[in-house]
This record gives sequence, structure tokens and C-alpha cells, in this order.
Amino acid sequence: MDQQGEPGAAHPARPDRLRTAPPGVLPHYLVLEATAVVLPFAVPSTAPTAREWPFCAILLGTAVVQTELSAKAERMQRFLAGNPHVSVSSVWFFAATLSTPPALASVLTVLIHGHLWLRMASVPGARLYRLTCSVATCVVTIFAARGAADLAGLGTGAPGEAATVAAGLTFFLVNTLLVMIGCKLHEPARPLLSPAGSVPENVLDAATLCLGAAAAVLPAARPWLVPLLVLPLVLLRRGELGRRLELQAGRDPKTGVLTIAEWRARAEAELGRAARIGGDCGILMLDLDHFKRVNDTHGHLAGDDVLRAVAGAVQGEARIYDSVGRCGGEEFVVLLPGLGRVHSVAVAERIRDTVAGLTVVAADGTKIAGLSVSIGVAVHPAADRGVDEVLGAADKAVYEAKNSGRDRVCVSRGGIARTVRHPSGSRASPDGAAW
Repeated sequence: MDQQGEPGAAHPARPDRLRTAPPGVLPHYLVLEATAVVLPFAVPSTAPTAREWPFCAILLGTAVVQTELSAKAERMQRFLAGNPHVSVSSVWFFAATLSTPPALASVLTVLIHGHLWLRMASVPGARLYRLTCSVATCVVTIFAARGAADLAGLGTGAPGEAATVAAGLTFFLVNTLLVMIGCKLHEPARPLLSPAGSVPENVLDAATLCLGAAAAVLPAARPWLVPLLVLPLVLLRRGELGRRLELQAGRDPKTGVLTIAEWRARAEAELGRAARIGGDCGILMLDLDHFKRVNDTHGHLAGDDVLRAVAGAVQGEARIYDSVGRCGGEEFVVLLPGLGRVHSVAVAERIRDTVAGLTVVAADGTKIAGLSVSIGVAVHPAADRGVDEVLGAADKAVYEAKNSGRDRVCVSRGGIARTVRHPSGSRASPDGAAW
């Protein structure tokens, strides 16, 4: 899986990221790159044959043409990517892995990445150390995949089914693992599996490996047919870019959560479903307390860091099928399908506790702590059925939380907001009784 192992690509504003990276990042890079340099000399390999040299040249020429035709889409993809992203260049790497000696496939990898660097170096966030990491990751992956193919009986002819499957699985797993390790070292708080990508990204990756396997059988038959793979790859890249742009259109660019329009569309669908089957659906509205003070004291860029941290905290306490959106300024909304009042309040309390424990490190190193949120809870069908009515009920509960001293959860019931969290820290039910 050639994911372009570039941990930290989502932070182009930090050119010194490698120098300030957590301990372990630089040793990881050095070990990975040293391994990539040593492998071609340490692992026994046959000399390229008269057939393999021209096939490698065909792969290189075709890769250059494909990159040139996809250059604009590739630049935009790299600019938008928050994770290390899937590169369709793995078609050429995998084809070379199955049909040429691994040392020659490694040379091809260096040349293709070099051309990519010349075309993509102007993209914000592009860094030479990320290129070398990507090259090293691919070289290690190639040797691992070729070893698996040889164990499965690759032989000297066209790769068989067992060898192709073994090489493909190894290619995918080794590359993914190396990228995940690099990302985890760069950002220890980042979920381990997040660099593995989404289901559509992994489907795209599988498609590139399938095309690579198809290209690998051509040297023995008609190697000049390899360029026919260019058009499908260009369309794959543009299709993936279109999918990402569609996702970006529904995401708040500052925090990564849903825009209010996308959130409302999901809320309307979920409340409609709840109305049909008679289920519950909770809605939380959150307002970050004293956010203007953060902007005035630390600046708006630090305020943006705080918003991103709070958005991450809210998403961390939500379930995978809950919907978190930003409805403007420092306000967020959360859709909780299937949850009634008690469980919605429990989620709100977890969010409140998590935000209270945040320490946000701004880009200049300033640490910002002491954050709090006021949260309003409304539940369908306890409130009226429409999204506007439920949101309005949650909004009134937020105001009640603000007026009661902030840093608390209030729940709306029958249009009346009741405090759930008291200043003393004791808990009470919406009707005032202890619970």
C-alpha cells in the first residue's frame, strides 16, 4: 500500500516539524532509511535480464506520463489530505516487484518518486524528508513483498495466483504498518488506526494493486500494452479527488467536524426515522465558555487551536455513528441517535469532563488550560419533532447553563431547562432530586 508515508502532512504551517518532533521520530526515519539503503546490497538478487530492463523502462515512462496527466489532481489531493494518502503510483511499484529483481524495482521507485517531487514540491507542506521517508518505506515494502512472492513460488515466469496474492497482502500490510508507526511517533495522541485510511481509500489501494498485478503479467506477452493502464489510473485519481472534495464540502475547514448544513441534513433524516419508529434521539448543543478571552489573551491562531482541540474532544466522546457539527463561532452540536435523556446527559457530562481536562499547546508553544463548556440537552420526542424545535430547546438549555454559572449541563424538558450540574459539583436530576 503506497500511502505516501508523510506523517504530519496536515500541518503545512510548521516547516520545522522534524526538528521539533517527539523523541523517536528521527531514529525511526534513520533506521528506515538505513534499512532501505542496505537491503539491495544485503539481499541476494539475480541480475536483470534483457527482458526486464526494457520492461522497467516502459514502467518508468508510463509512470511519468500518468503523473503528468494527473498532476493537478495529485497536487490538490496532497493539499487536502489530512492522512497519508493513497498514491496510484503503487501500480508501477507492485508491477516491478512481481516482474523484476527487487533491486531494480527499488531503483524504479527512486526515479518515480524523484519525478513526483519535481512536480509536487510546490505544494504547501511538501518536505524533502517526507520524500525520503516515502522512498524508504516503498523500498522496504518491495523487498518484503518480493520475499513473500518467492516463498509462494514466484519462479521466473509470469507470477502465479499464490505468489500474486502473497505479494499483494504483504505489500499492503508492511506499507500500512510502517506509515502507522511513523504517524504514531509524530503524533502520540493520534488514534493508531487513523493513518490506515477509510474504506474507500483502501478500496482504491486494492484497485491499484490489482492493476499492478495485471501489468506484471505483460512482460512475457505484450509489454507495450502497459501504457493502456494510464487512462484508468488518471480516472481513478480524479474520482478519488471528487470523493474527497465532496467530503470536504460537508466539513468545517477549521475543525474538521460537519458543517451546520451537513449536520442538519443528517439530523433531519435521523429525527424523521425516530418519528416513524417511535425511538429516541438526543441532541447536544455546546458553547465554549469565555472563548473571547482566549482570543484576546493568546490570539486568534491559538483560538483556532483551542477550537480544534475541543472538536477532537467532542468527537472522542461520541460514538462512530453520532454526528458532530459546528454551528458557528465556538458552538458545536452533537446528534445522538437512539439515546434518551439519561444517556444523552451522560455523554454530555463526559464531554464536559474531557474539555475541562484539556491542555492545548498552541503553535508558538503556549499552553492553554482551564477550558470549560456549557452544554444543553434536548431529546426527541420529549421536545417537538422538528430539527428547529429540538435545536431551539437545546439552545435554551445552553443559556440556562450559562446563566447558572457555566461549566455545567442543563437538560430541556417540556420547554423548561433544568440544571444537571451544580456549582458544588453534585449531580441532580432535571427535576431537582438527587440521582
